[in-house]
Amino acid sequence: MFYIVEKESKLENLQRLSKLGFYVEVISSNDNYHPKLTSTVAVYIRPLKSKRGFIIPVNHDEGMNVDKERVLQLLLSCKELYTLNKKELLYHFNLQSAIDISLLYSMTEYDRLEVSDNISIVNYYYNRYSNFKNINSLIPLSKLFEKYEKRYKSIEQYIEIKIPDNFDFYNNIATNVFFLLEQSGLGIYYDAFNEMFKPKDPLYNVVDNTILTSYNLYNATSRPTNAFNSVNFAAIPKSSEHRKCFHPKGDVFLELDFDGYHLRLLCEQIGYNLTDESAHKQLAKQYFGKEEITEEEYVQAKQINFHAIYGKIPEEWAHLEIFTKIDEYIKKLWKSFKENGEVLAPISEKPFTGKLKDMHPQKLMNYVMQSLETSRNILVIKEVLRFLKDKKSKLVLYTYDALLFDFYKEDGEETLDRLKEILETGGNYPTKLKYSKDLSL
Repeated sequence: MFYIVEKESKLENLQRLSKLGFYVEVISSNDNYHPKLTSTVAVYIRPLKSKRGFIIPVNHDEGMNVDKERVLQLLLSCKELYTLNKKELLYHFNLQSAIDISLLYSMTEYDRLEVSDNISIVNYYYNRYSNFKNINSLIPLSKLFEKYEKRYKSIEQYIEIKIPDNFDFYNNIATNVFFLLEQSGLGIYYDAFNEMFKPKDPLYNVVDNTILTSYNLYNATSRPTNAFNSVNFAAIPKSSEHRKCFHPKGDVFLELDFDGYHLRLLCEQIGYNLTDESAHKQLAKQYFGKEEITEEEYVQAKQINFHAIYGKIPEEWAHLEIFTKIDEYIKKLWKSFKENGEVLAPISEKPFTGKLKDMHPQKLMNYVMQSLETSRNILVIKEVLRFLKDKKSKLVLYTYDALLFDFYKEDGEETLDRLKEILETGGNYPTKLKYSKDLSL
């Protein structure tokens, strides 16, 4: 069949088309499994502007398989490379220049890209043998080709989207950061975890009593979600029964939790100075006009601050300097949005445009702050991963205002000190340290 590329002569012909640019997708061993637990079965390639695509078997039962390294060399020679999910592609090929179409769509349309790839015979195999780890090596190449041709046709038009100036921050830095973050996984007690969390099938992302997570950047603010196999790792229930399902592979779990993170991020934008004392406590002193704050007053202050961060400034304290500055900041963002048609988030310069639905001043500020939080965290995590590269301790989970480490005591206190330095950025973002033998932090 002309679309199956197995011989060197056909590979060379395909390579001559690389000057057009390629759309590429890896066909892994099983679509349901975490990509770290899969192997490469075949590669679908569609030269841009071409009327047809091609499929290269790498480890398929009916193909004259091509060496994976040869496929990599073909892809590296390509002028432009597009893919549906770059982070998943990285699990099979180190193609840093690839452009993530799903990310491009979400950053410009502020929505999730939907694909159409429903093929009855492929569905038949998955309905009957979904747990078979190498299921895609059994499905006929012709049907896999049909599936990915259909998928390509459903998203082809979005390759024409103009790439924003700021796209590299998410396409390169963020994608690589979360790809690397996913490598370690979390230690679990297998039976207890399955009983409490009820994953669809533990085989999909558990190996050696380690569960793998998956971060998704395709959201309006680019704030990642982290859910896989019916488990939401960004919102693990706080009950002790759920938390005790996890255990460190090292000596202890360490969590570094940012103090009043959104509040401090916002104060930096409006030029309001906070000390290294608890941010919520500092403002509580102003609300209640005293130095000693009760636990009840502290909780009340956190609620006031939470509402203020999202633009609902309380009238009773609207005269305070911090709230007058927040109000001015909201009005400034909204004015820029109305006059220029967009607002750029700090650090990443992600644009928020008129394509956003039901936008209003408070919502715009919330989007900007979530984007700022995410982009700062991406840079922090990047530095943390670089520092821990030669250490046994690993960063295993990111949850917006906290980083969780699987810590080995042999790495020493100096490792912990350096991690705090990276997160706190000269004391501007103080952290609280918690540790535990499970996730009951």
